[in-house]
Parts: sequence; structure tokens; C-alpha cells
Amino acid sequence: MIRFMYSGVSGMRNHQVRMDVIGNNISNVNTTGYKTGRANFQDTLYQTLGAAGNAAGYQVGTGMNVAGVSNNFNQGPLQATGRLLDFAITGPGFFGILDNNDNLRFTRDGSFFIDKEGNLVNSAGLQVVDTDEDAIVIELEEGQSMDDVEVTQTGEIFLDGDSLGTIGLFNFVNPAGLTRAGNNLFMENNSTGERTSNEDGPEGFGEIRSRYLEMANIDIAEELANLITSQRGFQANAKVFSTADEVLQEVVALKR
Repeated sequence: MIRFMYSGVSGMRNHQVRMDVIGNNISNVNTTGYKTGRANFQDTLYQTLGAAGNAAGYQVGTGMNVAGVSNNFNQGPLQATGRLLDFAITGPGFFGILDNNDNLRFTRDGSFFIDKEGNLVNSAGLQVVDTDEDAIVIELEEGQSMDDVEVTQTGEIFLDGDSLGTIGLFNFVNPAGLTRAGNNLFMENNSTGERTSNEDGPEGFGEIRSRYLEMANIDIAEELANLITSQRGFQANAKVFSTADEVLQEVVALKR
């Protein structure tokens, strides 16, 4: 009886997690470079009952759990902005960003700016790195303007024909294992595997499109359908819990 009740509790708790993930996806529908998450379920421990001697007995489950929240790095739609320092990656790869502790972070959000010192930075003022993981600097001399800057599809930056370096692109054996760090940034970890970059050439990496931004890869219709199925799953498990409570109440009433 108690096992029956706790199975329903596990279903409610973990369907709530799934709804949390879906709600976060929908809230980021207009977040540049956002990648959707998906909660994955698994059944939990099974208890073997009735086993004695040569009898195999039978197994009764104890509910379900969240196996993890996976990241979906499918390409998002491109939006033309007409702004030189807006970049979108068509294909695999991530821009490299140095955080305030000089740790390398990764993003698909290519909305960049130039700070007062000439550093190429993201919207939070964090520096964008080149293929050598050094900060990219675009220093305009007197008489020069951003109209004199050109960015190729391989990420190489030219100022009046002189190369200023190449925007770094980075990738991993298992990019889906990246850890979300907030502010459109990801962190590598033990599950991402070896990190590679375009330092040795553009092969294996996507192209960088200036004057475009990659939008969130969210299918609103699919997310709303998932939300409805999650809600129904929550309601069904709530019914399991309430039914267990009613049966338990009847058992307690037998004593009277």
C-alpha cells in the first residue's frame, strides 16, 4: 500500500521536473543561440517478492526518476540583422568566451561588441577569443571605421586588408554533455570528451555568417504538446496517490 503511494509521488515529482524544463524552453523562445533541454525518465529500483528456494518470485517497481536533462544542439534558424558584429555559426562549433576568472566558456550566441579598449566582447562584456584562445582586439586608427572591417566565413577578421586574427571555434566529442553556466554560456566537463578548435583549419567546423544571429532551436508546437503530455502524466500520478490514500483510509476504517 505504501509502495503504491510512493510510486505516485515519484511520478508527480519527476513530471514536475519535466514541466520545469519545458517551461524554461518556452521562456527562452527569443533567446539568441539558446538550445533546448529535454528531461529523460527511467524506472527505479525493483523489489523482488515471493522468492524462496527455487522459486524466482516476482518484481514490483518502486516508481520512476529523472535520468538526466539532455541538451539539443540542433541548428536554430538564422535571422538577418545587418549588423557587422552579429555572427551565426552554420554547422558545428561554439564561440569561445573568457569569463571573469579567465576560464574558457562556450556559446552559440554571436551578438558581439567592441569595448573601449578595442576588445571584441559579448553582451556581458566578456572577451571573445581567437584560435589561440587569446582575446580578439580590433583597434581602429584615426580615419578608420567599422566599414573598413571585413569578416570571412572562416572567421578571419581583416582591417583595411590586414588580418587581425581568426575568431575561434571549438567543439567536443560529446557536445550534448556540456554544462549550462547561464548567460548563454556552457562549460566543458569530463563527459564532453576532447576539445578541438579551428586552429588547424576550418575543416570539421561550421561557417561564420556575419550580419546574422542564430535564434533558439525551439519548436513551440512541440513544446506545448510535451507540456500537455507532462501535465496528463502528473494528473495520472496524482490520481494514483489519491487512490492509494482512499484505499489506505478504508483499511484503517476496518479497525473501527
